[in-house]
Amino acid sequence: MKPHGNYAVHRLLTEALTYLADPDDAAVPHLHDLLATLIVQLSDRDLLGSRPCSLGLVVDEAAACLLNVANPQRTTLPFDQDVLARLGEVDRLPLAERRRLLETATRLAAPTAQR
Repeated sequence: MKPHGNYAVHRLLTEALTYLADPDDAAVPHLHDLLATLIVQLSDRDLLGSRPCSLGLVVDEAAACLLNVANPQRTTLPFDQDVLARLGEVDRLPLAERRRLLETATRLAAPTAQR
């Protein structure tokens, strides 16, 4: 992950975690839909850092990071064809578990995180 992309991924995961901490309504959106909506909002507010990046790639990298936390035995890359289906598996987890996974993914995606 490139440094400027790392910031955008971290920011996106942070926004998703904030949203899931206090969802507006009883219907929590699917994670991919949530990530896609939030990335557009962040971009519209110029909150993704100073370097332009592909919004789709940021969503894919955030999804891959989340899936790598959910299933560390299988490495997920942003361009894997089954990312959307596997995110659907995470969507079926209890909300508290999804929040925990997002907290961990957010921490790991932080620009200062050591790998």
